[in-house]
Amino acid sequence: MNQHSYKKGTVPCRTWRMLMAMEEDLFFKRPAVPGRRPPIVLPEALCQPVTVSVSLPSLSPEGESSFDRNFALWGQELEALYRTHIQGDLAAWDGLLSLLREQQEARPSQLKHLDRLRAEEGLWFARRDLLAMGMDPAAFAGSPAGVAEHLDYLETCGVSLLRLTGCGREALAVLAEPCRSRSISLCVTLPAPVDCGPQGFYAWVEELLILANLGADAICLDALAQLPADTVRMARLICQLVCPGVLLTGSGPAACFGTPEKPLCHLLFREGYAPLWHTLATEDVALLRHETDLAAGQPKEQLYLNALQGGNGLAWNLDYGWLHQHCGTDEQAHRQYLNDWFTGNVPGGNSRAERCREGRICGTTASLCGVEAADYEQNDIKLNRAIACDQLLHAWLLTQSGLPLLISGDELGQLNDYSFHDDSARAGDARNLLKGSFQWELAAMCGDAETRQGKQFQGLRRLAQLRADEPAFDARANVWTFDTGNPHVLGLGRWYEGRKLIALFNFSHDFVTAGAPEGGAFEELVYGSHYDTIGHVELYPYGFVWLLQH
Repeated sequence: MNQHSYKKGTVPCRTWRMLMAMEEDLFFKRPAVPGRRPPIVLPEALCQPVTVSVSLPSLSPEGESSFDRNFALWGQELEALYRTHIQGDLAAWDGLLSLLREQQEARPSQLKHLDRLRAEEGLWFARRDLLAMGMDPAAFAGSPAGVAEHLDYLETCGVSLLRLTGCGREALAVLAEPCRSRSISLCVTLPAPVDCGPQGFYAWVEELLILANLGADAICLDALAQLPADTVRMARLICQLVCPGVLLTGSGPAACFGTPEKPLCHLLFREGYAPLWHTLATEDVALLRHETDLAAGQPKEQLYLNALQGGNGLAWNLDYGWLHQHCGTDEQAHRQYLNDWFTGNVPGGNSRAERCREGRICGTTASLCGVEAADYEQNDIKLNRAIACDQLLHAWLLTQSGLPLLISGDELGQLNDYSFHDDSARAGDARNLLKGSFQWELAAMCGDAETRQGKQFQGLRRLAQLRADEPAFDARANVWTFDTGNPHVLGLGRWYEGRKLIALFNFSHDFVTAGAPEGGAFEELVYGSHYDTIGHVELYPYGFVWLLQH
């Protein structure tokens, strides 16, 4: 049987052609943004609402199996891909089809209801009020069961999506239901398939669907960049058949999003944002502005989980060609400078980190920002600047389109854990600086604004709440950068449905002035200040402003 054949029980050819014509309107269709994005002022052509039209396959009414209906939409493509790339015989395909039907019928009713709600909402994972957190359950609370005992704290943090490392069925068994009752979604990892033959693919799909039916809201595909695109596409089609409310995520290049006609992953992780840390070390925003412009030019339906760094430290994978052309940067010398800066080996350096065996820089966000050094020296001036630096980076994170991903412990400014040096099983791997046990005695201080931990926690919570409340942070907003008149200050604009946000970020440890060539008055969201004009704005060391014009 080839892809043009139809088995007994499938739709007639004429009906299939009609369905395929209708299918062309699915998957993130949106009009192109007219005009070009200028470097300074947002053109009037862009000052129009941007509409993202997302039509997902209609699901059957409550109580009626939707498998056959969804199969009429997606089944033929799945079968063609399976026969071409898995090279399975008829019996293997029938076995896979039976597995999919069984798993769809076994899917709990509350999860099917959630599928329907998410299908109606469309890009439910693009809401600006969502906040993700990545954690190792063993470090956070000893085990997944320990995490379940601390969900009140995660609610206090405003977490709505929990990305668990090194967890699968065990975590879902104890966390899925209590997290769902608190509107916290769960993301777990699916190991890469053992082999690409029918048996290996069958086992991989079965594990994916078991995780989905146990309550996973998002599944991270391990080794995504190494998986064939057709394998990821088949996983996407299988989710649409069985569990359409489940997201596929992973770390990989933009090609892992697929195309509007044949999407692959819903979300991609963007971790260890090297240009941001480069900017902190050099106090020059040129590269970060260039990278921000590139990101702003990507399709808005390509949504990222944005994090300040990943669990393996910082890798200096910068655009050295651009740096050499525009700044005369020598790659080897620059790498050495960045390593020295973040390990505190430059005069006056306050960052604290170590290099791991892979050459990456490892340290918690607070220690990289200088909080550890200032805390150790009991230097209040340094400490205030280090806290401001930490807040600056998180403000930048929250200003980006997509879903912000916090690192567990960063909300309290948790410092490097050097105890691994005394553990023979872990010594020699500097990544363990990031994997220290969560310090619950510090979490008890989150409500006290007189403590360092309270300042960092409450400052971050306020920023997240402002983001949730302000439409200009919508993922569909138009984004651009502009010249602030100061090489240390990055200017970024966001426009959505008549609301314009101008953000200024000072990456210098000094007091500076900067501005934006925007007319009219603005209200500052964080501090509540009013500006009749924003051509001349004073910024504290590592200070930032979110300026809103209705």
